[in-house]
Order: sequence, then structure tokens, then C-alpha cells
Amino acid sequence: MHEPSAFTQNRLRRGIVEFAVGEPDPSLLPVALTRAAAAAALGPDGPGALAYGSTEGPGRLRREIAARVAAREDRDVAAGDVLVTGGNSQTIDLALTALTSPGDTVLVESPTYSLALGIMRDYPVRIVGVPLDDEGLDVDALETALARIGDEGGHARLLYTIPTFHNPAGVSLSSARRARLLRLTREHDLVVLEDDVYRELVYDGEAPASLWALDPDAPVIRMGSFSKSLAPGLRVGWVNARRDLRERLAASGMLESGGCVSQFPAHVVGALLAEGQFDAHVDRLRRTYASRRDALAAALTQHLPPVCGFSVPAGGYFIWVTLPDALSASALLPMAERYRVSFAPGARYCSDGADGGLRLAFSLYDEESLAEGARRLGAAVRAALTGHGRRSPAAGGATT
Repeated sequence: MHEPSAFTQNRLRRGIVEFAVGEPDPSLLPVALTRAAAAAALGPDGPGALAYGSTEGPGRLRREIAARVAAREDRDVAAGDVLVTGGNSQTIDLALTALTSPGDTVLVESPTYSLALGIMRDYPVRIVGVPLDDEGLDVDALETALARIGDEGGHARLLYTIPTFHNPAGVSLSSARRARLLRLTREHDLVVLEDDVYRELVYDGEAPASLWALDPDAPVIRMGSFSKSLAPGLRVGWVNARRDLRERLAASGMLESGGCVSQFPAHVVGALLAEGQFDAHVDRLRRTYASRRDALAAALTQHLPPVCGFSVPAGGYFIWVTLPDALSASALLPMAERYRVSFAPGARYCSDGADGGLRLAFSLYDEESLAEGARRLGAAVRAALTGHGRRSPAAGGATT
């Protein structure tokens, strides 16, 4: 079993397969490409790259993003229609500031991205979870929730959703549900924050059309990012949205004060895209992560007891495992760690604390390590279900 690189080891516990860490393998980060792009960004336009910059972001990057969107999503977009951001977390925060008032309701999928919940909890808003299934967000349940909130005299202002390669569930919203969701946004004056961070990481077929691309006039703020396709440390993302929504975000006092929050990294990413090597880099990521996904799925099939369930995602970083009613993820976690494997329990991802699932990331480890982690997890689940497991043979017969 291979250990992660030295870059990552100081953040991980030695000998434990840390499925909870949903980060890229450091060996896949494009250091050489980024170094060359940084040098190019500091060329003739170097002073511009080091200035405050406009609130909308560097023109070259906006042009590159617009061209890529037009080519890959069959949607005409001008460079002026792109707002460069500091990544999707910053955009969620920006949207909550610009678009919500105290007491408004923000709808989320349950489960959803745990750190987005953390951002929302910084605001005086009510967070309401809506269930999802193998076809993504349950739009029937969403409509029921919207009606109930209205009957109570409330206002559901925002829906935060990850419709493509969901984190943590791995599923994608079906085309029929996408169309119906867009209709509901108009009927209920609901703004959708579409987190589209995993679009480039598709392993089977093609990524489904984004909500924003399906309807140019819908109240959708599509949040794109280079955190998974290049590097999270660059902190560069972008927004595609209807003009009025985009301008409300760009009118932020923080942006007016500081300009583009990722000015220099945005110049670096613009130079990297202009060099024409981005697609080859993304192809390498797709091949590598697809192989890792397949290895983990095969090992889970072999080692998990039949009472557990999971689906194989068509893209992204994660597999979501459901547990039998007799076992919660938080109760399982200490047992799993005795077997030298860890994961992210479902309660982190559910606004109501539901804990019947767990998230496994396959982005960080190689195939051998993923398979070993699945073996240990299966042993831990069986031990938890039978009430055994205080001594674990999972790591060379070690006991805890």
C-alpha cells in the first residue's frame, strides 16, 4: 500500500486510510504548468497582474472562460458576461450577502456540501433541507417545501444545489428534474446557486447540461471553479448568470474596495489556458480518477455487507455509502478508526443531522490504498453490526 506524498503526509495520520479527505492527490497538481503560467503572467502585463484589478476580473481570463463555455456547453457568452471570483466558497458568501435578508429561507439538498452549510450558518437565515435520491434533488419535495414556507409567511430566497456529480452523494440531477426545477424558480421567485465545481471531472459519457446553460433567462447563478481541474490553492472561479444577478454580485462593497479577490492567480490561470495545455491536464485527471473510482467501487462491492448500498458516480470525487437503520455513521466512525480507516459521517452533510450515510473520497489515494481502505471499512461495518471488533487485524495485526 502506497502512502501519499510527503506534501500531504503531515496532515494525515500515518497508517490510516483517510477517506474523509476530499482533496486532489498532490502528485496531480500541475506545478510545472503553473510555474510557466506565472512567469508568463509576470511578462509584459506583469504590473497589471500585481495591481488591484477590476471587480469583474482580468480580461484575458474572462475571454478564455467565455470561449471554453461557448465551445463545450453550446451557449454563446461574451467575456463581459463572466465574473471572476475567488472560488465557489467566496461566491456563496457573496450571494448570501447580496441576495438574502435576515429571516429568509435558504434551501439545500440533504445531504449537501458540509462547508457550504458552514458559510450559510454565518448568516441570520433559516436553512431547510430537501431530500435527494438517485436522480438528484427531489423536486416534488422541493415544491412541497416551497408551498409550506409560503403558507407560513416565509420567503425562500435561495436554493443551493450541486446538480452535477454531487458532493457528497455523487449523483446528478436528471434532465426531467432539471427542466422542472427551472420552472419552479420562476413560479416562486427562487434564485438557484448552482455549484458546478466538478463539471470537468466526468468519467462516463458527458456531463449533463448545467441549469444555467439550459435557460439563459432563469434566475440561476452558475458557479464554476478551477479548484478541482487545476488546484484549490489558486482560489480562482467564476460566475455565469443573468445580467441583473451578476451585477448585484459585482456591486459588492468588498469587491469595490479590493478589486478582484484573486487578481494574480486569475492572471496565472488566464495565461495557462491561453497556452493550450489545460485539456491535456484535465484528460490525465479524468483517466486517473476514473481508475481510482473503479478500484474503490469494486472493493466496496467485495467487502461491504449487502445491507450497505452505494451508487457508482459518473464524475466527481466521492462515493456515498448508505448504512442499515441499525447503524449510524457517527457510531461507526470510532470502530472504523480502530480498523485504521476513516471517513466523513453523514451528519456533517445534512442540515437536520441525519446520519445514515458516509462519504468516501477517491481523489487522494492510489488504487491499492483505496482497495485496502474498503477492506478495512467492510471489516469495521461487520464488527459494528455484530458488536465485536475491539481488536483489529486491519493494519498488520495491530491492536488498539
